[in-house]
Amino acid sequence: MLREKLIDGALVVKMDGLKPKPFIAKNPDELIEAMGSKYLPIPISANLKDLLSSEGKYAIVGLPCHIRFLKRALTESKFSRKRARIVLLLGLFCCRVISPPGFKVLLRKLNVKENEVKEFRFRGYGWPGKLYVNLIDGRSISMPFFSYWRPLYSPYFFTPRACMFCSDMTNEEADVSFGDAWLPEIMKIDSLGASIIISRTDWADEILQEAQRKGFIKLTRIGEREVIRAQWRPLFFKKITLPMRLMLMKHERYGLKISSMGFLLSLICAILQVTNIKFSESRLGAHIIEKMPLKLLLFYATLHAILEYLSWRQIMG
Repeated sequence: MLREKLIDGALVVKMDGLKPKPFIAKNPDELIEAMGSKYLPIPISANLKDLLSSEGKYAIVGLPCHIRFLKRALTESKFSRKRARIVLLLGLFCCRVISPPGFKVLLRKLNVKENEVKEFRFRGYGWPGKLYVNLIDGRSISMPFFSYWRPLYSPYFFTPRACMFCSDMTNEEADVSFGDAWLPEIMKIDSLGASIIISRTDWADEILQEAQRKGFIKLTRIGEREVIRAQWRPLFFKKITLPMRLMLMKHERYGLKISSMGFLLSLICAILQVTNIKFSESRLGAHIIEKMPLKLLLFYATLHAILEYLSWRQIMG
C-alpha cells in the first residue's frame, strides 16, 4: 500500500530495547523495523491523536482491543470528519498478552538484566521462530519460541485481567485479520511463515487480490474449519471458557449449550485458567514460577493443554 501510494503511512509498533514503541511508518524500510510479535500491553491512543492531526491517508495495525477502541473513538463527533484518513484497519489475532511482571520473569530466567539489553525480539528468524536478545556488550541470547512460551505462558500464567474477559480472538471488527497458520500440514513444510488471512470487507479483499497480482503475496483459499483447527486453543480460551470464567469471577452468568462431559471438562479448564492467572499475579506465585525449572513448568503446561484438547474434542466432536 505504501509503494502503490494507497496510504501515506501506517501506525505500527516496534521494540525500543525492552519497550514496545508505536510509531507511524512512512516507508517500507520503517515497516520492516516493526516486524514480529510484541506480546506486551501497548497503548496507542497518543499515536492515534498524532495520526488524526496529520494530513494524508493511513492504515492502522492493532490487536482486537486496539481496533475495538478505534472503531468506538472514530464514531465520536470530534473525530468523524477525520475518519476518512484511516483507510484500512489491519487486525492481529490475539489470545492474550503478557503482563509486565511476567515479562520480567522471562528476563530473569534468561539471566538478563534490563539495563543490558540493546535489542529484544519475542519471535523472528524463521517460523515459528525464536526469541533473540542482543546485549550492549555484544553478547546475544536466543531460544526457540516454543521453548519459553509453552512452559511460561501457555498455562495462562501472567495474563492481564482484561485479556481474561475479552471474547475477540480473530479481530472481528478489523477490515482484514492476520494470524499464525498452526496447521500440522503447513508447519511440516513451511519454515518462513504462512499466515491465515480473514478478509472482512470488499476494500480489503481488493487490496489482497491486487497484492497477489503484483507478486507481493501468494494466496490460497482455506475453509472455516481449517481456521478453527489452526487456532483451536485461543478460540477455546476466548469462546468456550470465557462464560465460565465470568461465573467464577462473579460476573454475569452465561449459558452454554454443550454436553455434560464437555461442560464439566471446560469448567475444570476455566478453574485452572483463573487459578493460574491469580497465582501468577501474586508476588509469591511469580517468584515460584521464576524459580521452577522450565522442564517442570513444561510438564504442567502439557497436562493443561491435553485437558483443554479433550474438552475441545468433546465440544467439537
